[in-house]
Amino acid sequence: MPYINIRVGSRLNSLQKSNIQNRTTDLMNRVMGKRREVTVVHIDESVPALWAVDGKGLKEEAPVAVYVDIKVTQGTNSAEEKAQMIARTVTMLKEEIGAIQEACYVLINDIPANSWGYDGISQAERADKRLKD
Repeated sequence: MPYINIRVGSRLNSLQKSNIQNRTTDLMNRVMGKRREVTVVHIDESVPALWAVDGKGLKEEAPVAVYVDIKVTQGTNSAEEKAQMIARTVTMLKEEIGAIQEACYVLINDIPANSWGYDGISQAERADKRLKD
């Protein structure tokens, strides 16, 4: 049940948003083994002036600033899967957006199973239920 927040220092068109959401969901499924039907991708847009690299505010014509925050259940992915996800996410963003800042960060947060869930049930409870079934 991954949650992905993609913060972008630019305004994207509808096609870019749709492509990024679909391709991120595909990557989560193919690389990280996550179910599409519970994968959430949220794009948060802002103006370049709200971003700074090296202490300098970005201009409209500068490469786009991007920060990707991926949340998954702790222990469900290997270091290799995470490395692939980080690399493929940056490649996908470059293909969809164009030039992006070198300081483009992809963060994968491993959240303990008892600390989050969906539909009112923690991941730990879901795992216990699967073991009992």
